[in-house]
Amino acid sequence: MFFSIIIPTYNNANFLKKALDSLKKQTDKNFELIIIDNHSSDDTSKVINNLKIDNLVYQKIKNDGVIAKSRNLGINISKGDWLIFLDSDDLFYENKINFLNNNLNSNFDIACNSERIINLDNGKSKIWRYGPSEKSLYKNMLLKGNRFSTSASVIKRDFVIKNNIFYNERKDFITAEDYDFFLNLVNKGAKVKFFNEILGDHTFYEG
Repeated sequence: MFFSIIIPTYNNANFLKKALDSLKKQTDKNFELIIIDNHSSDDTSKVINNLKIDNLVYQKIKNDGVIAKSRNLGINISKGDWLIFLDSDDLFYENKINFLNNNLNSNFDIACNSERIINLDNGKSKIWRYGPSEKSLYKNMLLKGNRFSTSASVIKRDFVIKNNIFYNERKDFITAEDYDFFLNLVNKGAKVKFFNEILGDHTFYEG
């Protein structure tokens, strides 16, 4: 089982370094790392060029503020069996890939683990658990909102390609492109698994 970890980034060098450090610490190295940089003007290139990690793909893009373009480029150049999208201001715990490698199987098309949510503005944190998986998941997502977190989810690449499901690149979908992406996956019959294990930190902050 081989994973493609896709990180879109823009002028976020300090957070990106923490995200990349969390990948270097993974106990299971069975992944490629794809970084899609929207031509950052900070130290992003320096952080990436100093990164000593195998299977690194670093590409730049002009995405015009549409992060969906960066994520779609990552999908198109990925080679893994599974896609993992890591936002550059989030991070994975060192057992994340190992856990997925041991717990994913052909019965799932999407899996999503729990996360620790950190608010940097007030210093508070809490645990978010996603889901639940239910027969009416699509309907409940329409009525109640997203049931997935981008940085906590892993998606079978073949399912994405077979069903031609990509992030919507329309500008009026900005900030909702992940919700739309998961809605389309579930609507196409994706088999879903939610894990209670907390495998990463998801960061919130002003701006």
